[in-house]
Amino acid sequence: MKQGIIFAGGGTTIRQMADLARQAELAGLDSVYVTEAWRSAFVPLAAIAEATESIEIGPYILNAYARSPWLAAMSAVDVDELSGGRLVLGVGTGNKHINEVWQGVPQERPLKKMAEYITLLRQAVATRAGEELDWSGDIHRMRWAPAVQPVRASIPVFLAAVFPAMVSVAARVADGIALGALLSPDYVRDVVRPRFEAAAVAAGRDPAQLGTTTAPFVSVGEDAEAARNAARAAICHLYAPLPHPYYDYVLREQGFSKAADHAAKWMPEGQLERAMEGFTDDVIDAVVISGSIEHCRGLLARFEGVVDQTLFVNVNYSGESTEATLNAFHDLIELGRKDG
Repeated sequence: MKQGIIFAGGGTTIRQMADLARQAELAGLDSVYVTEAWRSAFVPLAAIAEATESIEIGPYILNAYARSPWLAAMSAVDVDELSGGRLVLGVGTGNKHINEVWQGVPQERPLKKMAEYITLLRQAVATRAGEELDWSGDIHRMRWAPAVQPVRASIPVFLAAVFPAMVSVAARVADGIALGALLSPDYVRDVVRPRFEAAAVAAGRDPAQLGTTTAPFVSVGEDAEAARNAARAAICHLYAPLPHPYYDYVLREQGFSKAADHAAKWMPEGQLERAMEGFTDDVIDAVVISGSIEHCRGLLARFEGVVDQTLFVNVNYSGESTEATLNAFHDLIELGRKDG
């Protein structure tokens, strides 16, 4: 199972991200990804590509409502060239708040859009210089002859999915499925993977040829309760000002409706400590990787044979402290160290 880190929030400059990526590569980690929400995806990835030599890089997740397939394909080919063919594209819909409030873009027909977007994007990044791509769907269309030769025959494209219908889309058109946080290994093994594999078979595809990546919240700390509390706070912030539909869904799907109800009640009122009370140890231990580095390694081992890659989402730091943020990322690098 491959392991990597995600830069998923504030507290680091692009230069610091590039330096941390180099440290991760030297420690033997397999990948470094950037979340497109607090920053754009491709600019930090270009800096990371220049600072590293072999580690896999990519966006987790690129927002399909923010970029046309044409612009996404051109950017991907450029960064893949810069990195020497190390890019993996994670693509998703984002959410209604990001799309409709931040961007003013209606989040319409997501299933049809993503089926077409991923299909077209995979073809666009593989189209050779001088060849013409002529593709038309209900939502997207492209008639384009690229002037830049891709450095590879294809760039892998993973689709972010957890709701059953989108999981089916990923199985039909993507190179793999990109899962988010708060998913226990049992849930991925017993629910998500069978659903994904069945949809692939129904589409005439071999599930063994498709990848599965997950991105658990990780809270490293020798004080187990403090580490859990950092994770509790991170989860509760997903409920302010409104519950994030993805995270609310997966908590309830896994039998943690009481915790979800608690967060949904208290976070809109600004009562973080009250909201955290609903996330008992059994909830945190199921859906979060927390504790000492050695304990976290044991928890991560539960994903062996369940997913192909785990990407660590750091939640044990204060975004107001650069030193704390860097220390937390150093912990993640130590967690994934190959000789650790």
